[in-house]
Amino acid sequence: MTGTPTHPVPDTLTPIQEAAIRAELETILKSPHFVSSKRCQDLLEFVVESALNREFDNLTERFIGAKVFGRPIEYETATDAIVRVRANDVRRRLSQHYLELKKSPVVRINLTSGSYVPEFQFLAHKPTANHAETDEPSTGHVPAVSEAGEPAAAHQPLWRRKKWLGVTLAAAVCLLAVTGGLIYQMNARKGPVERFWAPILRNQGDILICAGGNTFLQNPVPGFYNAGKEIDYPYFSLQTEVSTTLLSTLIERHGATPQFRFAATTSLPDFHEHPIILLNAYNNQWTQRLAAPLRLYFAPVGAHPQGILDRQHPEIIWARDMSLPYENTADYSLIARFWDKTTDNWVVILAGLGRNGTEAAARYVVDEHYMQELRDKLGSDFSKQNIEAVLRVPVVDGKTGSPQLVAVHAW
Repeated sequence: MTGTPTHPVPDTLTPIQEAAIRAELETILKSPHFVSSKRCQDLLEFVVESALNREFDNLTERFIGAKVFGRPIEYETATDAIVRVRANDVRRRLSQHYLELKKSPVVRINLTSGSYVPEFQFLAHKPTANHAETDEPSTGHVPAVSEAGEPAAAHQPLWRRKKWLGVTLAAAVCLLAVTGGLIYQMNARKGPVERFWAPILRNQGDILICAGGNTFLQNPVPGFYNAGKEIDYPYFSLQTEVSTTLLSTLIERHGATPQFRFAATTSLPDFHEHPIILLNAYNNQWTQRLAAPLRLYFAPVGAHPQGILDRQHPEIIWARDMSLPYENTADYSLIARFWDKTTDNWVVILAGLGRNGTEAAARYVVDEHYMQELRDKLGSDFSKQNIEAVLRVPVVDGKTGSPQLVAVHAW
């Protein structure tokens, strides 16, 4: 796409350009990425209208927090990150919106990181004074004119103009065919692992890996227990550490940055700002909470036996055989990747009933062979779906075996 420099200060915009910006804003607010989030709609509309009205003093974190989110004007921005979180959310949604467009818009609206002043970039099809669209890139180029002051092209014979028009159209068709072929080949080369992670890695920002931890207590009975936020140094199992390493390697290979979090001290605003990967089931309260509305979900904490349930088949429960030794009992794990309405963000769950199940789930989603199995079950477009899968995980002498796919669901 060819375009002019962006216009962060719209004093130079013409009335026609301002109308194009408002039309683009209305299109964005009605798009799938924004229609589900009233707060993101309100924030984007406020900053765009403030900029178009030259009300730049309104575009501060404190003023936006008061006008858009109902905070008192004297509220403490250092401890209340609502504006920063939602602005990052708006930037991510804008990126997704423009990434999925099939046709370039007249104008593109951007909200650069670290600023609440929107930028407006007019692309190849820019509005002109007679409301028509021109195919000329908006580079400031002035067409040649004749001595009479008319465009030189107007004095060319009709047959010559038609000839060049035909040549131009033919070249355009060839270029589109070649470009389309290259895009198809690039998409065809994407493996199932890359397709599974595409929604999470799209923006190449920070991605949180949130794991549950344990602690060792002497009383009332010596042993390991779920660690709460009061524990300064929680214990993470070897399988959790292996899972974290596998995922971090994949994330970094695709240009994003992994950030590790302890589940007990992770707060809801973290979910708004970044995609998140949840490890472990029964010592991670976020796994329990966000998986609860899904078709395949974990039995509540305290339930006996602990297991994975299916809402459409209540008679089914995938659970460990508690009559056998832990180190030789098959585990089960849940893999889920879905857009969560509560957090307005992508969530990935890789959680076993025990530690071996968590490791198996992490290995599964970074392995091309395993993910091809999942793709075969769900179809080639599974990168665009919400997904759940249940794995049965053999365990021998405490070691994690090869997982077996036993159930899948997509919507």
